[in-house]
Amino acid sequence: MNKHELIDAVATSTGESKSSTGEAIDAILEAVTAAVTRGETVQLVGFGSHVAVPLMLR
Repeated sequence: MNKHELIDAVATSTGESKSSTGEAIDAILEAVTAAVTRGETVQLVGFGSHVAVPLMLR
């Protein structure tokens, strides 16, 4: 599922417009990205955790 498919599914499920659903999803993704960038772990119960993991250079 890509972002557009997610927006369609959530909009259909909630009855909200695709536009407002897209804005809400963008805001959620921005908040998660900002938190992970700051080194925080984002934990969504029932979904998963998001955390930045340093990668070793080759």
